[in-house]
Amino acid sequence: MDTVTERDQQIEEMLREPRLVDLPSSLRKDPVIGKVEDIPTVVHELKSSGWVWVWDTKTFERIPILHYMVPAKMNQKYPDGTYRFTSIPPKQKPKQGSIKCLLHPDDPNRKHYNELGLRICTKRNINNPFQLQMHMKKKHPQELATIEAEKKEKELQEDRELRHMLLQTQVKARKTAEKPVESIPWEQQERVPYVKGQD
Repeated sequence: MDTVTERDQQIEEMLREPRLVDLPSSLRKDPVIGKVEDIPTVVHELKSSGWVWVWDTKTFERIPILHYMVPAKMNQKYPDGTYRFTSIPPKQKPKQGSIKCLLHPDDPNRKHYNELGLRICTKRNINNPFQLQMHMKKKHPQELATIEAEKKEKELQEDRELRHMLLQTQVKARKTAEKPVESIPWEQQERVPYVKGQD
């Protein structure tokens, strides 16, 4: 476990001699961020104070943080009192899940999503359903809204069909219950002979 002085030394070293990294950005490939009257709004230059890598001490995940955030992030602790991040790469590999993004090429609904024009995401190491939901909300909010709206519409349609079927069943049952009893003509009725004293 790091002591306060070791932690301060790590932070000081990261600030003094940062190993800055350049994170990939989709804006480098496609700098157009919008259009106004068919005139594109384009990102001319990307600047930041720089990113540095830190590692989560429990999950061993490598996480980029902005250089100026180093002191705040490096002093964060877990509820058990251990530091959350370290600048020293761990020997263990991060835990990786096996859940794929809903927009993954192998998703069973991919053909339908292609028809809807939803983009593809190759993320396939999500740990649990909650993280999948968070991934969709953070990385693919419009696609998630489309999928959820379609799911809701499908559920409403199924509910309407079920109610219609129940109503038809009730109508049939009522018609059967209200069906008049056919009267048997007098000539066809079974005649029981009258015996005096049995009435």
